[in-house]
Amino acid sequence: MIFEEVHKKILNALEDQDLRNGSYIGTKFEIINRREAIKRHTYIEEWANETRKNKEYAIENIDDLILKFKENFEKNGGHFHYAKNGDEMKNIVLKIIGEGKTVVKSKSLVGEEIELRQFLESKGIRVYETDLGEFLVQLTNGKPAHMVTPAVNMTEGRAKSVLEKNLKVELSDVTSMVLAVRKFMREKFLNADVGMVGANALSAETGSIVFVTNEGNGALTSTIPKKLIVITSIEKIYPKLNDAIKASIVQTVYDGFKKTSYIHIINGPSREDIGPEELHIVIMDNNRKSARETFLKETLYCIKCGSCQLSCPVFQVIDGAWGDIYTAAIGIPWTAITGSKEKAKALSFFCLECGRCREVCPMKINIPELIRKIKSI
Repeated sequence: MIFEEVHKKILNALEDQDLRNGSYIGTKFEIINRREAIKRHTYIEEWANETRKNKEYAIENIDDLILKFKENFEKNGGHFHYAKNGDEMKNIVLKIIGEGKTVVKSKSLVGEEIELRQFLESKGIRVYETDLGEFLVQLTNGKPAHMVTPAVNMTEGRAKSVLEKNLKVELSDVTSMVLAVRKFMREKFLNADVGMVGANALSAETGSIVFVTNEGNGALTSTIPKKLIVITSIEKIYPKLNDAIKASIVQTVYDGFKKTSYIHIINGPSREDIGPEELHIVIMDNNRKSARETFLKETLYCIKCGSCQLSCPVFQVIDGAWGDIYTAAIGIPWTAITGSKEKAKALSFFCLECGRCREVCPMKINIPELIRKIKSI
């Protein structure tokens, strides 16, 4: 039954010409963009190799690193929370926020993994996605098509239509869209009770949080509200701060960004008048520890750069329709870990096994082999 549902979803997506055009436009330069970004950062392949080794060490020693991070994070003045699964994380976050509050949220795959925004909204919390792509996904009640660029399959015309309908403004081009969203969001930032961000990486050595953004929303989300919540998962922990920073930059470069606009490092709550007075981090497992004992272990080395998705010929045609929360390529093993193994198996049969995903992966994860094994679950 699940295979039939997946098949129908893909067929429906193929009939949506606007989505097809958006997928083509969003992925047609992926090889060129990645090649130029890597060429610009001459050290990045060495950093990628280092990150793979650090990942292997961290996954083997995850419990010790979590305890070390907790100790240093609390020493810095933060509040540490651990969640075994999505339900625990949702309830912890809800309790931290309180009733009837307004939240401004930066992009977070962990939030998408457990449908955190939808849960909070059902409890009366007002949540605004401040990343432009995530905001468009929120307005259409959709799901991200890609790990880094959630609205990669949305054409300029469709984005314009969505924004005009929801913001009640007339727009002419991309610049006018960005300005309209910026104006809308500015009031939300200034009046929000709570900010919420994800994390690219964590440093056990210093108890620091590293996250990278290419829009200014991350800085505003993490500095204006007086209460800040960081939501992330256990595989984001690295031994040292230098390791965490390198991993974050590797992720950005391999997604094809030539420049990294903002690298944020949070070491604790604000000690000045500006910034959050209260800092919380909620770190979730959600079957990641148990995956270490299975063939899916290598999935945990993923840094979620999304380069495997953009390079995948199937994704280039059907994008986010090939999956649910995690889509295409490495998204299939992630679905097997954090979601339904039955759904992951159904998704796996649409893989061409061409191997392009493995070729572009900075962590050299054997994604085709993982998918082949999922077919036999």
